[in-house]
Amino acid sequence: MKAVGIIGCGELGRQILAQLGAVHPPGKVFRFDDPRSAKGEPDAFPFEAYLEPRFADADFYVGLGYRHLPLRAEIIRALLAAGRRVPALVHPSCHVAPSARIGAGSLVYPLCNLDHQVELEAGVMLNNSVVISHDSKIGAAACLSPGVVVAGYVTIGTAAFLGAGTLVADHRRVGARAIAGIGTVITQDVPDDASVVGNPQRLLDRPLSLG
Repeated sequence: MKAVGIIGCGELGRQILAQLGAVHPPGKVFRFDDPRSAKGEPDAFPFEAYLEPRFADADFYVGLGYRHLPLRAEIIRALLAAGRRVPALVHPSCHVAPSARIGAGSLVYPLCNLDHQVELEAGVMLNNSVVISHDSKIGAAACLSPGVVVAGYVTIGTAAFLGAGTLVADHRRVGARAIAGIGTVITQDVPDDASVVGNPQRLLDRPLSLG
């Protein structure tokens, strides 16, 4: 059994370990976080220690979620640049078309459906029952909440966040770091860094809070 490094020991990190335990039980587990967060955990190390050579043989999973998407993308880039292994974690209940491509460090929760020629870049997070239709591309470290449905030929930008139940019409682009509130229906392109809500979508004059 391989050693595993979990970067971020909060709720997402615990979910990753639970899924690994059910699918690919790890051997030794190294936890990287703020020492206060990892207090009392076995094999806990400061957050910035994950690139130290002594951990080079571990498989790394990034447990930073929707509040830290740009940092998630940055850490996965650093791990890959250092030659570390950053496997994707895909629940066995998912449907993944043979032509779909799943990037390093992506997390795909139960009952997701990835259609023909779908591409997930590094570090994408798809929560429960997300549907990505044919020829769509999801940018690095984007986070799609439970029940999101993406139609065909859609592009989702880096570190974008789509709230639960968001629907994206075909041939639309959702920009980098954009935020869509719960149940948003996206029928027009969303600019980078924009926040949208409603059906149909309306553009907000200030960012939605993910806190």
